[in-house]
Amino acid sequence: SSSYGYFGGGETPPYVNTVDRIDFSNETTSTPGNNLPQGRSALAAVSSNSYGYFGGGFYFPPGTTYNTVDRIDFSNETTSAPGNNLPQARYSLAAVSSSSYGYFGCGFYFPPSTTYNTVDRIDFSNETTSAPGNNLPQARGSLGACSSSSYGYFGGGFAPPSNYVNTIDRIDFSNETTSAPGNNLSQARNSLAAVSN
Repeated sequence: SSSYGYFGGGETPPYVNTVDRIDFSNETTSTPGNNLPQGRSALAAVSSNSYGYFGGGFYFPPGTTYNTVDRIDFSNETTSAPGNNLPQARYSLAAVSSSSYGYFGCGFYFPPSTTYNTVDRIDFSNETTSAPGNNLPQARGSLGACSSSSYGYFGGGFAPPSNYVNTIDRIDFSNETTSAPGNNLSQARNSLAAVSN
């Protein structure tokens, strides 16, 4: 939100639904007490001005891959499951936000072991989810993502069976087309993270 950052879910082990908060004004951290409805790891998150959305993830055992979307309300820090989930279950995905939409890209599904280049979208105005149809050029998981006001960038990751990648793929927020602009990361790696100013 404009005042706080929220970290949700993860694996300690076991899998947790904990939400931690960092106060941007003084960098103190706390647990506000309202956790996600469901514990899981390897999920991704996007945010509008009013809400944060945590999508996808994995829980083991029994080895369940989720398409669940959970929401945190920035005005009162309550959490809920609004009921509109991602079209496709996956984990180790990445996500970016425009002013109107959140985009969840790539990821893995287990079982069976499948790698996706799919982009799913959540509409911040009504919380409906859809697959707009323009997917990323490369299927991979365990990647990072960041965004400007005009574009979302998906970088790095792992493309089975054994390929660590340095590729950057881009989504244009104005028309939702995707491309590989050609300027890649200096090093191929997976399980990275990314931030934007």
